[in-house]
Amino acid sequence: MEQEVNANGTPPFLLIQKPQELIRLFEGLIDKKIREVVTVNTPTDHFHTNEDSPFLSSKEVQKIFKVSRQTINDWRKSELLQSFKIKSRRFFFREQVAQLLKQLPVKSRVQDGSSTKATD
Repeated sequence: MEQEVNANGTPPFLLIQKPQELIRLFEGLIDKKIREVVTVNTPTDHFHTNEDSPFLSSKEVQKIFKVSRQTINDWRKSELLQSFKIKSRRFFFREQVAQLLKQLPVKSRVQDGSSTKATD
């Protein structure tokens, strides 16, 4: 009995399973490996819910201080608040915002969209 030989001189590969079964087997193995890699390489302590996040958006900072976006930008430019940008979004450090909130006197903040200047 003579063996068949491919053009490159090797014997043909025998499939024990159907091609669709092999594909499913490979997909399952790949999915399993991806889950292992993601679980090992992704520290779970860096994921926070929005409330637990150490960062605040500009809108959140505006609501906390009840000031305009321009005021937040002025504070940022004067380095009263540090921020960082991801693409087109700017974020502030929650801890720093809390410290500034304690430092600012209540009269310097704007309440309900109007200034709290005392009228004589």
